Amino acid sequence: MRYLLLLGSVGVLLGQEQWKAFRPNYPSPVLISSEVPRREPGPIQVQWKPSPSAQALYEKVLQQNRTAVLVPGYRIQVVATSVRAEADSVRFFLLENFPEQSVYMIYEVPLFKVRAGDFLERREAEMWLQRYKQAFPGAFIVPDKVMKP
Repeated sequence: MRYLLLLGSVGVLLGQEQWKAFRPNYPSPVLISSEVPRREPGPIQVQWKPSPSAQALYEKVLQQNRTAVLVPGYRIQVVATSVRAEADSVRFFLLENFPEQSVYMIYEVPLFKVRAGDFLERREAEMWLQRYKQAFPGAFIVPDKVMKP
């Protein structure tokens, strides 16, 4: 049985040699020295060319952000909710009804917190708290880093 297997495998090998002359031969392409293999394209880079007035406004905001100094102070937390739409509506309400105070929306997982004001002294925050409590009875004062006036 072994001999039969050995003879069969030798016959297959010899049979393949016989057809080798009829098989096509595809040589691999040789790169010319100036050609380089293709590489994947890089990410698309968007070029932003603003108008001069928009550029001036952008520079002004950047300058204000660079010079902004945060100091310890107080803010009034009006609401804390897990629903962003609810926090947005409270924020817009505060912006319309208390335009003289800054309004901040902070996301601390899982809550959106809406805070108002930049108070350096607690007494000033307590005066404003009475106004905010008329619309939001659950409002309270929290220590925070505030913008220096």
